[in-house]
Amino acid sequence: MIPNIIVSESIETDDDIPQPIIKSSKGKTAQIVCFTLIVIMNLSSWIDLYGVFTELPLIIPLTPEGWTLPSVMSICVTVANIMPALVIFLRWYQGKRFSEIPYIYIIIIIGILASLIFALFWKETIYLFGRQRSIWIIGCVFALSMLDNTSSLVFFDYMKRFRSHYLSAAFLGEGLTGAIPTLLLLLQGIGGEAICVKTNNGTFDKPTFTEPRFSVTVFMFIITCIILASLIAFLILRWTNIISLADAAEPVKEQDNTGESVPMIVINDSIQLSTPTSTSMEQITEKSFFLLLFINTFNSLILFGILPPLVTYIVLPYGQKALYYSSFLGTLGYSLVLLLNVKRPYLSMHQTILGSICGCILASFLIIIAVQSPCPWWADTVHGAFITVFIHFISTMFIAYIRITIGNRIKDHWSNEKGLFYFGITIQLGSVIGTIPIFLLVNVFEVFVAREPCQTYCIK
Repeated sequence: MIPNIIVSESIETDDDIPQPIIKSSKGKTAQIVCFTLIVIMNLSSWIDLYGVFTELPLIIPLTPEGWTLPSVMSICVTVANIMPALVIFLRWYQGKRFSEIPYIYIIIIIGILASLIFALFWKETIYLFGRQRSIWIIGCVFALSMLDNTSSLVFFDYMKRFRSHYLSAAFLGEGLTGAIPTLLLLLQGIGGEAICVKTNNGTFDKPTFTEPRFSVTVFMFIITCIILASLIAFLILRWTNIISLADAAEPVKEQDNTGESVPMIVINDSIQLSTPTSTSMEQITEKSFFLLLFINTFNSLILFGILPPLVTYIVLPYGQKALYYSSFLGTLGYSLVLLLNVKRPYLSMHQTILGSICGCILASFLIIIAVQSPCPWWADTVHGAFITVFIHFISTMFIAYIRITIGNRIKDHWSNEKGLFYFGITIQLGSVIGTIPIFLLVNVFEVFVAREPCQTYCIK
């Protein structure tokens, strides 16, 4: 299909156009700045929740919920999907009048406030329903979950305003939401290691725990500052001319007589015709589009719904340090696949299906380990810790990479501009489908058994 071309003044002949056309250094600088601002803006999407989950080895020993806290937090994340469900309804109800911009402001600003409250009050408990409960932690996680779940919809929807290669900036920002807490965890040092002291009768006292270099409170203050930087980045994108300087806006589309969206290239004396972009690539069929959404739902079910609440049951039988390194590598894995995405942003449908099957097989092994807790295969061994942490790391990379390539294909090869919005919906749908049964298995049916510190297990 030939794009419509609007000529604002006149089209110069080949003799009038300098050959070759070289972009100015100012334009290149603007593109780098714009790309960086999108990365920083997207840091606010999940960095607060990733930060909380990264700190669990330090938080869990000091909470009355103990090792059931991850499953409680996961159900908070699931219930919080009421917010993206509301956004989906409003988008349907408002139609073309819907704008994602106000929701981005809400997500970032309330994220700053909730992270600050978490930093100040996470140790506080309230006596409720017959026992002490970490209401401040649970309440803040619920608030952050409503915001972050919604960010999967509106942040990707916002990227429809930019050229396709800027979608990598959004994925990079989202990937760094795991990498930055991980790097902070490395600076923090290993904390939360149980120290068991024997009494005279041979039993153990209540365990004490080692202290990290800086506290959970300081950690969350740093996260709060990062989200504040995201707000500043978004304000710059919205209220300065950086997008126009970088020529980063997606070309305007109009409807042709068949009802399809057709790229409309505007030409004036300052903008020359460019090489063909993703808009001219072959479009995926509706059948392929729904298959990609199904695969993304299934992968999100594993990556966000099943593995996070089970991580303590999977890794803790191999020691506290194994849990520490798993938290470090698990969040880092998502960031590393972005390097691969730069080299190869797309996968064929067969490769996508095969990669999803491989990720499912690896995740199944981890689920089996969790069911066997507190005495799984190779418990209390170095090689067991290495195998389990490595498989957890590889499965995260497999599924995360497939998820990114699906997003790239939908952005570049699906004609409907709502494609990324539906992509975000499938992320939340998969999370809900995976989290609810795991919560019931952990907290109601007690299928999974946690390891308590300073207790003896796996006596042969």
